Amino acid sequence: MITGNQKRRDAGTRLRIRRLSETDYRVQMKRIVEPYLRKHRRSGYLTGSDGTRIFYSRYLCENARGSIVISHGFSEFTEKYNEMIFYFLQAGYAVFIPEHRGHGRSQRAIRNPQKVYVKSFAQYVRDLHLFVNKIVKPYRNEMLLFAHSMGGAIGALYLETYPDDFQKAVLSSPMIQMKVGRYSYPAAMVIAHLCRLCGFGKVYAAGQHGFCEEPDFEHSCCLSKERFMYAHEKRLKYKSCRTSGASYSWVCAAGKASAYIQESQNINKIKIPVLVFAAGKEHMVDTDEICRFAGKLRYARLVWELEAKHEIFNAGERARLRFYEELFRFLLHGL
Repeated sequence: MITGNQKRRDAGTRLRIRRLSETDYRVQMKRIVEPYLRKHRRSGYLTGSDGTRIFYSRYLCENARGSIVISHGFSEFTEKYNEMIFYFLQAGYAVFIPEHRGHGRSQRAIRNPQKVYVKSFAQYVRDLHLFVNKIVKPYRNEMLLFAHSMGGAIGALYLETYPDDFQKAVLSSPMIQMKVGRYSYPAAMVIAHLCRLCGFGKVYAAGQHGFCEEPDFEHSCCLSKERFMYAHEKRLKYKSCRTSGASYSWVCAAGKASAYIQESQNINKIKIPVLVFAAGKEHMVDTDEICRFAGKLRYARLVWELEAKHEIFNAGERARLRFYEELFRFLLHGL
């Protein structure tokens, strides 16, 4: 494994990509990015093995150099990645993004549409595998995975379960293990399991709550206020994008997934190059566990972005530019 901020290799091929600055960001998104994405987007529903309807979008371009599958994070939705999809398309990649069950426009298993509930992360993985096989593989391109936070946990599980589907993977602040607040991690897991056993699996976990219309940038995962407000405005506009707090069942499922991901025998199944990002101002996931996981991977590079919070792609301008430089260098040239 290669770590840290090393002396950078020449990027070789220079991609001509229109970057979006903080100034007039939301205006640029509405006038430039969103019309561009609409021209390339096709959306639909896929029915999972248990009958759950999964919403997805695909963004196609001619002579694509590869197909990038995005596995989004906790309480996220497609529009959160509009800027990133815009960059991927400009670079010549087709992009595919399903909204995980219980998120966005995908079907819920409980009545409260804002509460995140799942029985097992294996359900997420089965949905993604079906999506990859039915929607992505028919294009016969090199397949690449970009996975963030909760989506990073799903992505890691996917790579351990189906190691031959993707040729490269990027894990951005992956939820190898979540942070749990004032309790120790083992204590928090015991409490969550007890609550679920007592019939509270569908109840909000301690400290979790529904969507709040008042924006709270200071406690968010972003350092770019414009990008935070862009996503928040989408939540205000679309009720389906207001997923927020986790249920005890989700917390238990996340804990079980973390234990599985970190087993050495499972990590050894990942044989493709993996680029892993970690944030220096992280408060959502355990960066020590990210480091341990990356250190056990066969072909991996761990990149620290010390100036970023959890959403590195929504950090300040310098950190954001470094993030995309590393990302595209890896997609084009590997480790």
